[in-house]
Amino acid sequence: MLASSFMGRHLYSLLLLFCAPFLIGHVVHKYRRENQDPMVAQRLGFSIPEQMFGCIWIHACSLGESKVGMELARALMRKTPSLQIFMTATTPAGLHVLAQSEFTSHVFPWDFPWVWSRWLSKLRPKALIIVETELWPNLVTACDRKGIPVILANGRLSDRSVRGYQHFSWLSKPMWSKVSRALMQFDGDVRNAHALGVPAHAISEVGSIKLDQPVPKVVRGQANRIRAWKKAHVLVCLMSSHPDDDALFLSWARRNPGMRLLIVPRHPVRGPEIKRAAIDENLSACQSSLEIDLSAQILIGDTFGDMGAYLSQSDVVVIGGSFSGKGGQNPIEPALLKKPLVAGPSMHNFQAISDCLEAAGGLIRADADQISEAIEVALMGRNKLGQAARAWVIANLGSTELQAQSILATLATD
Repeated sequence: MLASSFMGRHLYSLLLLFCAPFLIGHVVHKYRRENQDPMVAQRLGFSIPEQMFGCIWIHACSLGESKVGMELARALMRKTPSLQIFMTATTPAGLHVLAQSEFTSHVFPWDFPWVWSRWLSKLRPKALIIVETELWPNLVTACDRKGIPVILANGRLSDRSVRGYQHFSWLSKPMWSKVSRALMQFDGDVRNAHALGVPAHAISEVGSIKLDQPVPKVVRGQANRIRAWKKAHVLVCLMSSHPDDDALFLSWARRNPGMRLLIVPRHPVRGPEIKRAAIDENLSACQSSLEIDLSAQILIGDTFGDMGAYLSQSDVVVIGGSFSGKGGQNPIEPALLKKPLVAGPSMHNFQAISDCLEAAGGLIRADADQISEAIEVALMGRNKLGQAARAWVIANLGSTELQAQSILATLATD
């Protein structure tokens, strides 16, 4: 077992090294296209954090996970104010929100084995806390060798991701077996963690920190601009959309000229691209980052920090990524605002939450060819659906404090 684990991890490291030029090319192309710094040197591990002996290191991948990580960090510090918190993220959006927080942060490097000995020598963390799913074989092994507990917080594992890990069980099973504590969101996540090799005694079902998030802040000035554009029309919001979602709902808008469509892209930099696509479909469109055309049928919400304003004026909210195979987006914000929810068949990134919202009567599922009918049903029952969605969220609060308490207990006994 040890020999196969050793060989598997070294094969993985060689493949990672071989792929390095492609990784560099990908991030340079992707982030420069989005006017973001690709931070190649940092991702290669040439930049190391400042000395923070005895810190708690929390790693999150993107924006949503970073917000979860910050809430968990604050809960830990409320209970133990002397803690030092160090945070990392992978994406520019995640790094941006961390940079604006009270925590020391750094870009997370690629999982080259030579990186971690330097990092762990600088940080000497009491624990590494991974938010949701972002485990890496070389990092987990390096922590295990130094006796640093690896804790999975707010863990989620869809059936689809388990199948992916099991294709590479020679690499993933030794990694998962080294997890000291797995704080999983719901029952299905618990089963999947155990299937991947996390010891049963290390797994707990604790709910989701995302349910504890505050009601989205509504920027009144932006909300008023959207209200003036909406007028008396029904407004459907496509939240956190991907390109395939945009195409599907532009087609829907063409068939429903009496309704207004608000597209909030997952990446706001895509605003001009979506506007061009709408014009190509002979639809009138404008961007919220520019002057809003009050006669346009389609508004593209391409500004940062205005999701609360967008949702507050919407009559129905459609979950982006759920019709394009991307696994959906977090439905909690619109649920907190009592908005009726419509989602497609692909919600594996939020499988348990979306299943529970559907069972509670707060979310309608539909295939791509059923969008019009689903939106009509949501509009007819908008008050009942919205209230049911919010009621389910409120009934499941408290995970943040529970996970913080469990983490501190793990550190005390380690």
